[in-house]
Amino acid sequence: MLLRSLCFVLLALGARADDDTTAGPVFLKEPPNRVDFSNTTGAVVECSARGNPPPDIIWVRADGTAVGDVPGLRQVLANGNLVFPPFRAEDYRQEVHAQVYACLAKNTEGSIHSRDVNVRAVVNQYYEAEVVSEYVIRGNTAVLKCNIPSFVSDFVRVEAWVGSDGTTYNFNSNYDSKYLVLPSGELHIKDVGPEDGYKSYQCRTKHRLTGETKLSATKGRLVITEPVGSVAPRLSAGTSKIQTTDSRRGFSLTLMCPAQSFPVPSYRTGRFCKAKISFIG
Repeated sequence: MLLRSLCFVLLALGARADDDTTAGPVFLKEPPNRVDFSNTTGAVVECSARGNPPPDIIWVRADGTAVGDVPGLRQVLANGNLVFPPFRAEDYRQEVHAQVYACLAKNTEGSIHSRDVNVRAVVNQYYEAEVVSEYVIRGNTAVLKCNIPSFVSDFVRVEAWVGSDGTTYNFNSNYDSKYLVLPSGELHIKDVGPEDGYKSYQCRTKHRLTGETKLSATKGRLVITEPVGSVAPRLSAGTSKIQTTDSRRGFSLTLMCPAQSFPVPSYRTGRFCKAKISFIG
């Protein structure tokens, strides 16, 4: 009985010692460096930390002043989340919706700041993408482009292409296929023949903030011409240089050289020079 009582006392003292251990704040979930959102969706920026005693979460501006609730536009929740509800276009406020914030976690043992959180609200605007017809010499490769208005180009990307026969062309890595959609959004159609002139194509775009998808307002066709004698190689209309996409380290690199000629051009890779790749076609 005495041994059992002694064990209970030791356990109680150990638990009390654990309760008395203090620690400064450590982030469990640090907010991201950039938060973009649409006024139609709103956003929730999460921030949480642990420590003993449990730390308070305070949101501050770049100058260190604390931010509070702005009815209907910004709310600081008890759990540490910073909430931006959906809002009307006329209620946009730059000091709320285009601001640099930081999450501050503090208790009696210290405080920590998160990285800067660059918040940007985007007022949703109506847009239409367009596809124009492309002239191409029989047997060559055609390039159809999806023209997205510049005022939404940061948030809208090509998701797929849709043919008039209902066929959907998605991104793929099979560079030997007749139809190829590149990460930059162009639709490449290889070895075009007279039968390819009977179809039309629309691009399908997606807004990354709202999730909205829509087909282009216009349809593009291939206008296929028959060569008359020899035609020297030339780049496709509107393409004055090689285009690159996803060229960051660890990602794929796409180099386009959409030339046309008759006879059909052949391609070879030039030498590397100062980290640039040259194509001769």
